[in-house]
Amino acid sequence: MKNNIIKVLLICTTYLCCAFNLQAKPLLTAYPDAKLGKKVTLAGEETQFVSAFNPALKKSQQFEYKTFVGDVSHFSYQIKNVASLKVMENYKNALNDAGFKVLYTCSLNDCYEKREDKLLAEESSYFNVSSYYGQPHYIYATKGDLPEAAISLFVGQYKNMTQALLTTVNIKEIETGLIKADFEAFKKKVSNKIKKPTHEDLKGSADHPLLSRYPGSYIEDYQNVDYEEFSIPIGKSDKKTSTSPMLDVTGDLTRITYIANKVSTLKIYHNYVSALTKEGFETVFSCQKNECGTKRKEIQALGDKLAIKSVYNYFREPRYQVMKNTVNEQTTYVAFFIGNYNGDSRIQLVVARTEPLVTGLIKTNSDKVLEQLEQKGKASIYGVLFDYDKATIKAESKEALDVIAQVMEKNKKLSLYVVGHTDDKGSPDYNLKLSKRRADAVVNALIADYGVAKVRLLAQGAGPYSPVATNKNDLGRELNRRVELVERLSSSK
Repeated sequence: MKNNIIKVLLICTTYLCCAFNLQAKPLLTAYPDAKLGKKVTLAGEETQFVSAFNPALKKSQQFEYKTFVGDVSHFSYQIKNVASLKVMENYKNALNDAGFKVLYTCSLNDCYEKREDKLLAEESSYFNVSSYYGQPHYIYATKGDLPEAAISLFVGQYKNMTQALLTTVNIKEIETGLIKADFEAFKKKVSNKIKKPTHEDLKGSADHPLLSRYPGSYIEDYQNVDYEEFSIPIGKSDKKTSTSPMLDVTGDLTRITYIANKVSTLKIYHNYVSALTKEGFETVFSCQKNECGTKRKEIQALGDKLAIKSVYNYFREPRYQVMKNTVNEQTTYVAFFIGNYNGDSRIQLVVARTEPLVTGLIKTNSDKVLEQLEQKGKASIYGVLFDYDKATIKAESKEALDVIAQVMEKNKKLSLYVVGHTDDKGSPDYNLKLSKRRADAVVNALIADYGVAKVRLLAQGAGPYSPVATNKNDLGRELNRRVELVERLSSSK
């Protein structure tokens, strides 16, 4: 019997060393019925171990914790017809042989105030304890003075089955520099698409020219729009309404969803922040873990604001960041939400750059205007130009008017409000009247020069009251001076 136990201890010690390299080896192979239930490995994870527990105190004061960062492995094992005490004693001996120092341990009533209370089991384990909390034993140990490794183990019984919930950490600093940011490449619109990805990307997708992907990740979803309005959350979701403070951005927009296997949200987060900071980006808003919300719906609502589809189950260990870089009054915003599920991380990345609409592009965009009207009920038209403080349309506006006429021709059942907008220079009352006069001028031109039926158009003025950008700079004011087409479902005047 003694020889068998020594053999078990040696195998167990070897197992622990392998666990720190994120490799799964059989636990207690001397017990042939031991089975691996679940395993999750995460590179660069932050994890908490229970370092002390006093069940006599209030629940808010019962636990003390020690936090470690490194490569983490979580294992769940089931062992039939073996007492939890025997499993734990073998682990203790194996840890001692491997040079570990036990810093905290408890057994039976020391682990619980009441037998039916499984608080320690839930607090110390990554996986669901379920009914395996009878005859409990817990141990927390480290190796080395710094230390270099740490382990926690909870062992409990249910009927004739023992469950061992093991977490190991190979302690080390998070490696950064894995994601590259290149602002010059972004300006030149050079693609960072990997030629040989580890997983087949979504067809037609590509990395954004500003940012490379996290190594080994692949693109699950992708959207790129040359010119779009988008709202970026700059605060966590309200618990009751699921709404967040929003930053409205108008310009070129790219949204990418990446999947990164067996890597923590923390490691990915640090790599994005490090890469962008080196390129001069500054933080607008940031939250991590409970700062992003304490309930599933709150966290999902925040991530869904960026997601093309939904974050679904990828809301665990959430980390969210909004950063910006302003050069020559053009601002680039980068927002990313990272969540984990079963050891895999999903990255929701948004890159938006505020830019004025390029003159001349509008003549090719009648189909896009129709698409926006169908999806949003409205579409902005830039390029209708007026002399300063006047409602006389300039000759350079013909291309924009051509587009509006094409829209009316392609959908003969369409009726529109033609709404004039201004920036906020001058008095609001005056700008409101000016915007109405300019909208009247557009309607009159469409009727007189293009033969659009008068009954299909109705002019309105919104003045400065519905901006799409800030009025603090020339770019924002230019975006706000526009004509907006709004679908009119009612035929009444």
